[in-house]
Amino acid sequence: MALLLLVHINPKLIRKIRLTKAPESLDELYNELRQKLELVGEFSIHYEDPDFGSALCNLVDIMDLPSEKAVLHILWSNEDISSPLQAFTPTRPSSISSLDTASIGSPDSSHSLSSVIRAHRRSMSQWPTPFPIPMFSYDVELILRKGNETFENMGMTLQVTRDVKIEILEKLAQEIFAVKAYPEKHEYESVAAELVKKHPCLKEPGGGTGYAGWTTSIKFKIGNYRSKLRQAGCNEVSVNRRTRRDGEEDHGVNRRRRDDDDGIGGSEGKFTLKKPKRGEVNHVPDHPESYTEEDLEDLRSLLVEAMTKKKKDMEFIRDKMDITFSFRRKEVVEVEPMVTEVLERWPGLFLEEQARHIFHGV
Repeated sequence: MALLLLVHINPKLIRKIRLTKAPESLDELYNELRQKLELVGEFSIHYEDPDFGSALCNLVDIMDLPSEKAVLHILWSNEDISSPLQAFTPTRPSSISSLDTASIGSPDSSHSLSSVIRAHRRSMSQWPTPFPIPMFSYDVELILRKGNETFENMGMTLQVTRDVKIEILEKLAQEIFAVKAYPEKHEYESVAAELVKKHPCLKEPGGGTGYAGWTTSIKFKIGNYRSKLRQAGCNEVSVNRRTRRDGEEDHGVNRRRRDDDDGIGGSEGKFTLKKPKRGEVNHVPDHPESYTEEDLEDLRSLLVEAMTKKKKDMEFIRDKMDITFSFRRKEVVEVEPMVTEVLERWPGLFLEEQARHIFHGV
């Protein structure tokens, strides 16, 4: 019997694969995943258990795997956490027409479509505990390894140079943003704690936790990283862009952080940070590659037209609603339209099927 799998490789990459035959053992499943997805490194597998509302469970027996189709989550070891990002680049079509004319029933075309759309979305709904510390560049890893040995033998901490600190903070910022754009204070602390736990030579001398300084540095680095992404056109942080006029209108309140999207307006300020609410994973994802806002607006018009037909093409509607997900989210978060306006522009969103689907998409 064939088996259809939806595999969450990392927060940025989800793949759909079809096995012509259900694996008879865990080793066979691992080998199939490594071969078809070109996975490199050590990992374990979690699966969504339909008996418990799709709760994640460790896959320890192949008989526990749901038949016909299943959703798997790859959990990478700390040493190999960066492998899937480096080892695999999803195939992307060159134009909007290539997606429109692709056969949805074809495994290759549906796989390509899934890669294009979902590569820009997150799949992790909870902050990982413990937070996986990534591998750094070879020279930095070598310095940290020697530093850890010295700390273990002599109790001496590492004198971190500026270049080493920049490398560490940049890698951490990328990993953090892949999970969450606007972490909470305790989440910053959890990253710093895991960093010092994995590399004890980085522990700060004196009393306290030994990572308070790292927590502050990581927080500021994330702010700088968001600024870079905003300039590059990242939707999720661009919705929080503030202008000089905003600072003048609030009479200087939060002026010190006018150019920093961490500034949250309180009772005195008018600016409110737009960030994911609890349970939201994809707040304002980036548009699929090769799609401009004009392309997505054209698709929206086609969706409105499709919804007026007596016999609706549900496969077409599902496909185009998925492609325009980022465009729709950007509009809802930035413009904050009335429900009647959303109904007029996105009638497909009020279908029962789409209403259920949106909870999994966001």
